[in-house]
Amino acid sequence: MRLTFAVSALMLAAPLAAQAEPRNTIPAAFHGLWEENIDDCANVESGTRIVVQATSISYFEEGDAVVSVTPRGPDRIDLVVDYENYDGSERLNRTLSLSDAGETLTFSYPDGAAYVNHRCPQGAPDGE
Repeated sequence: MRLTFAVSALMLAAPLAAQAEPRNTIPAAFHGLWEENIDDCANVESGTRIVVQATSISYFEEGDAVVSVTPRGPDRIDLVVDYENYDGSERLNRTLSLSDAGETLTFSYPDGAAYVNHRCPQGAPDGE
């Protein structure tokens, strides 16, 4: 009886443990072109554009190379990234959360700052 209970408990816990293991790619649900103001989706020079791909996130003249991705549920992931800009690079943490059936992306930093962006209509991720 004890062995059966222990095996059952382990089987139930296994999917939860697997969900929290870090990976090195961002899930497809988060990929795409995101803008703070949906009307800016056609503006390739927008300073608020975010392009999320499997292993990178691009911003206006800056970017993140994904080091690890830890799923926190179907609509939330924690990232460790190497952030690069003109001043060099540094390792940072980020959190991405989806809402509104995957049409809204909240991009959060450990210090509490958060930016809300909206999924742009389908097309090339670079907006062209």
